[in-house]
Amino acid sequence: MSGVVSTKSDVGLETLAELARLSLDGSNEAVERILSLARAALDMDVALVGAFDGDFVVQAVAGEGEWFDIEVGTSIPAEQTYCRRMVQGELPSLVRDAAEDERTAGLPVTREAGIGAYIGVPIRLWDGTLYGTLCCLSRAAEPSLNQRDVRFLRVLAEIVADQLDRDQLEGEKRKLEFSRIRSLLDGDGVDVEFQPVFDLVDCRIVSLEALARFWTEPQRSPSAWFAEAAEVGLGAELELAAITSAIRRLDEFPPEVALAINVSPATAMDTRFTELLLDVADRLVIEITEHAQVDDYTALNEALAMLREHRVRLAIDDAGAGVASLQHIIRLSPDFIKLDIALTRGIDGAPVRRALATALISFASEIGAAIIAEGIETQGEFDTLRALGVPFGQGFYLAPPGPANSPISGIPSLRRSNYGLADSPA
Repeated sequence: MSGVVSTKSDVGLETLAELARLSLDGSNEAVERILSLARAALDMDVALVGAFDGDFVVQAVAGEGEWFDIEVGTSIPAEQTYCRRMVQGELPSLVRDAAEDERTAGLPVTREAGIGAYIGVPIRLWDGTLYGTLCCLSRAAEPSLNQRDVRFLRVLAEIVADQLDRDQLEGEKRKLEFSRIRSLLDGDGVDVEFQPVFDLVDCRIVSLEALARFWTEPQRSPSAWFAEAAEVGLGAELELAAITSAIRRLDEFPPEVALAINVSPATAMDTRFTELLLDVADRLVIEITEHAQVDDYTALNEALAMLREHRVRLAIDDAGAGVASLQHIIRLSPDFIKLDIALTRGIDGAPVRRALATALISFASEIGAAIIAEGIETQGEFDTLRALGVPFGQGFYLAPPGPANSPISGIPSLRRSNYGLADSPA
């Protein structure tokens, strides 16, 4: 049709929708998908993103890179490339026929790489820094390429720059997080408090659960600190630091009082964990949370076998909070099953919760495990759980976590007279 200028980037609505989606996509595959889109829309043999880092280094590639001897990581002296000449204004963004264009015909790279056509644009980060280029190459001349295709490629380059900016910000964030966790580990930022577990019949303290505390900025929950540590590859280190702080207090507890420590399955399989606990295993209870995913129960059981041979006891935490706890119980054969606070809260007025607790108590009895009720916060909850036959419990109604500098004396004891029992001797 006369008067109509054809362009290879005459893309449809589906492609435009894909562009919009890509511009909001923070995944690592976004750049590769953008390159595939550029190559397909412009009908070129290869599309790539390269960075100027002394040399021109290929960061991502889509298409027939092997024809041009290009792959991710390929490093080319920058002064030999079309892209360096393009950003310096020595070449245009569009070369339809490299063998015939006087600006490229005599360049060694044209002949050696077999370049027929080239289209490329700069990639600049949010602060204006030149990162590199987004370009496409073809083995044959492409006379139909035009300035609209260049504008199309500039749009894609902006999306690539946005993705790179996100990656850069994420990298800076991870550096900050790593430094923050490292400071905790290298300093005195890891502390523990202790919350007692009581025998609900005679109100004795039978164990103390060590709860990690971080008295540093920013103030936030221990779970947030552990999650951040895991994200930067220091999850096991932070868990082991908290466990070490707790074990150091063990000699201050009466010998009949056990110490319960929380650990993720991944850290439980770390040989450093076994080495840390082995000498005091008979005084310890290991708690594995229901919320922690176990990818290999066989490996976890094997990792815990030596500790269990040395009389360490195992508890499954947060039972009743989800299906995973049943898998943990079935596959790990725990000594204790801890009822989640969601099950114990308001159990005195909730027949369904009572029925589920009754079933778990019966189940525990069948497999030789004992129930510990977590989160007891009222007299009614205590009376109901005790009446159901739950042998052990903990919660703010019984005693809150105590400071590490006074784990026993700082924790209020239950008075047997509160429950119709004679007081224990002082």
